[in-house]
Amino acid sequence: MNIRSLLRGYPTEWLLEENNPSVRYFTLRDILNYSEKDKELIIMKKEIPKDKRILKIFNKQKLEGYWEDPNRPYLPKYKSTYWQIMILSQLGLEKSDERVSKACEFIFQFQLDEGGFSSYEKPWSKEKIRENEMSCLTGNVIASLIRLGYIEDKRVWNALKWLIEIQNIDGGWLCPYWKAHIKDKHGCFMGTITPLDAFSEVPSERRTPEMLSAINRGVEFLLMHKLYKADHHDYRIINNNWLKLGFPTFFYDILRGLTVVTKLGFNKDERLKDALEVLLSKQDNEGRWILESTPIGRMHTTLESKGKPSKWITLNALKVIKNIQLNKETFLENIVKLEN
Repeated sequence: MNIRSLLRGYPTEWLLEENNPSVRYFTLRDILNYSEKDKELIIMKKEIPKDKRILKIFNKQKLEGYWEDPNRPYLPKYKSTYWQIMILSQLGLEKSDERVSKACEFIFQFQLDEGGFSSYEKPWSKEKIRENEMSCLTGNVIASLIRLGYIEDKRVWNALKWLIEIQNIDGGWLCPYWKAHIKDKHGCFMGTITPLDAFSEVPSERRTPEMLSAINRGVEFLLMHKLYKADHHDYRIINNNWLKLGFPTFFYDILRGLTVVTKLGFNKDERLKDALEVLLSKQDNEGRWILESTPIGRMHTTLESKGKPSKWITLNALKVIKNIQLNKETFLENIVKLEN
C-alpha cells in the first residue's frame, strides 16, 4: 500500500512547527523515526512541560497532587484528576516530573484490591465501590500510567491482570456493574478499546500469553464489527459519533480503533478497510484532518480549536497509515517524494 495513493498532501512542516512541542516531539519520534538519543528530540522533550497549555493544567493542580475535589477523581468530567492524568500522558509528560508523580500516586488510592479503578467518590461502601470498578476507566488510566512511565509498577500489572480476568465471553469488555444489572451481555466498544489501548502500551516482548489471548479476542470483537458497524444488522453504522475524530482521546471513535488495532499488529486485516476509507476521506487538500469532537470549554485549557485543522488528529492519522504500511523505509521514502 503506497502512502502517495492515500494522502492528498503531507503536512510535515506544519506538524514540526515549534508552537506545539508535544506534536513536534511525537512527529520526530513516531513519524520520522528519530532516536530517543537524538539531540533535537531530547531538546524538544524538555520543551513540552513549558507549553502554556500544559502550564494552565498544572496551575489548577492542588499541592497534594489532585484537581478539583480530592474525593471525586472522576467528576467533574474533564477537570478532575483522572482526566488530567489522561491528558498529560497524551501530551508527552512523564513521572519524572514531580507534579505528574504526585497526581499518579494520588489516584492509586482509588484502585481496588482486584486491580480495577473506581469512579466512586469517598467515603464509599463496599457495595458502591464494586459497582463502579470500571473496565473502561481502568483501561484509560492504565494506558496513561504506562505512557507516563509506570510500566514497572506492580499496581499497573495488577490492573492489567484484572482486565484480562473480566473479559467478556464475546471478546469485548463490560463493566461488572453492567453485567450484574442488565440482560445485554454484548461487549461495549468503549469498554473494549481502553483495555486494548492499555495492552498496546505494554512492550510486545513483555506481553504474557494470557494478555496475548485477551488481545486476540478483543481485536477480533472490534474487527468483526469493522470497527464501527453492526455485524448482525447488515453492517449498519452503530453510532455516527464514532465517525467524528476527537482529541484528547478519552472515548471511542474510528481513529482510536484504527490506532490501537494497528499498533497491536493487526495491520493487514481486510476488515480495517471501511474505517480506513472513512478516515482518508476526511483529509483536506493539504493532507490534514479536522478536530471534530472535543469537550471545548470543559477542560482546564483549550488544546486545539474544534472545526479547525488539528495537528493531533493529523499526527494520529499518520501513525495509522504508517502502521498499515509495514515497511518503515518505504514510508519515509514516500514522504520525501511527497515533499518534493
